[in-house]
Amino acid sequence: MAAGQLLNRRRLREQADRVEPPEAASLDVLPVPAAPKKRPRAKSSAEPKGRKPRPKKAPPRMRARWGIFDASMKQVAIFDYNQRVTADETLANLLTRKKGVHFLQIVKDQMPEPAPVAAPVAL
Repeated sequence: MAAGQLLNRRRLREQADRVEPPEAASLDVLPVPAAPKKRPRAKSSAEPKGRKPRPKKAPPRMRARWGIFDASMKQVAIFDYNQRVTADETLANLLTRKKGVHFLQIVKDQMPEPAPVAAPVAL
């Protein structure tokens, strides 16, 4: 066959069927029974263990505060959320005393972690 020709598999199969197998030609040789093969052990059908997802971190605790900013977004003063009246007074004072723009805006920042309380040692 040439290198570029496709194989006709049906024709090749018919040729192989026509040729007698070598064992069938010699009848005086008896086939030897093969030793039984050992069966491989069946693997357990346990499902593979999946990876446990990492526990999600709790988002940090945030607190709201009032911040007074100037025109260039620099923080001039900061007050706790419950001190809105004081923040408004400081803003009014800055607007009358200094030139420029100042405004009040809420600021959210992360709360500091509370210090661990040491338990008294019992004697």
